Amino acid sequence: MRILFIGGTGIISTSCTVEALAQGHDLFHLNRGNNQELAPPNVTTLKADIRDPGQVKKTLAGHNFDCVVNWVAFEPDHVRQDIKLIGPLTSQYIYISSASVYTKPPPHWFITEETPPGNPYWHYAQKKMACEEILLEQYRKNGFPVTIVRPSHTYTNGWIPSPIGSRDFTVARRMLDGKEVISPGDGQSLWTITHSDDFARGFTGLLGNPDSVGEIFHITSDEARTWDAYYGILGEAMAVEAHIVHIPSTIVNDISPSLGQGLLGDKGWSMVFDNSKIRRFVPDFQASIPFSEGIRRSLEWFDDDPARKVVDPARDAEIEKVIRVWKERFDV
Repeated sequence: MRILFIGGTGIISTSCTVEALAQGHDLFHLNRGNNQELAPPNVTTLKADIRDPGQVKKTLAGHNFDCVVNWVAFEPDHVRQDIKLIGPLTSQYIYISSASVYTKPPPHWFITEETPPGNPYWHYAQKKMACEEILLEQYRKNGFPVTIVRPSHTYTNGWIPSPIGSRDFTVARRMLDGKEVISPGDGQSLWTITHSDDFARGFTGLLGNPDSVGEIFHITSDEARTWDAYYGILGEAMAVEAHIVHIPSTIVNDISPSLGQGLLGDKGWSMVFDNSKIRRFVPDFQASIPFSEGIRRSLEWFDDDPARKVVDPARDAEIEKVIRVWKERFDV
């Protein structure tokens, strides 16, 4: 099949690129070409800025696709543009949403696609919900061939998953230096972390699948652990002890909204996902990379080039501030 990824070189889309190529698809990327080194040589890159509709229309002239996936649509206007420009060019449009759209607080710790959306805490999730609503309305009214996919906390090499940020080496460096890290609440809420290679195996089974049009899916690991347990596995992989400070998510948000929104809007709640729906559509899907293996791979990636061990000083300072204020305010 002819597949177009809008984006294609991000954390999840890179793994999906590799998997789609392995399955023999004719894969195109539409992006600005800024991370060309991340695209395999057998991907055809169409250079355009997706935020420039004139550029996109010109670049895609004469093209048609069996499936188009937008990895970088975050605002309602982004999907409105796709409906006009991309819709006529494809038989299926896959929108990458987020599992953070599910109701917070969750009505139950076991999440299915029937769990209603509703997130009053996190603007990111609210915008994703708005995008979903626009696309589903177009599906109901005009038959727009949308499939919605909701990844949850997904990581790959270069990521150290934590409840307070995962994109760099900040949390790992704190642990290596013997500094404290924050675990929300009492540290015992259940959370699901998924390796991008596992996600890709489920996701690519939806490409060009006409039965998936009009449907919503999440694709996650079946491994669920407490945040304290994840910190323990990370510490074991680095041969250090995790010095954990338990702070309620509401207090974190009060002291530092930049850290707290992601807890109240996502990672502070117990979230275990029922993957039976994706398995009905992609029977071979099975997440096979446990966190203990995935985090080892990520740490090895960092060790291969110590220059990669970047610490975000602003986030590190926010973590320090939250811990200090928590201890001062509550005499912990």
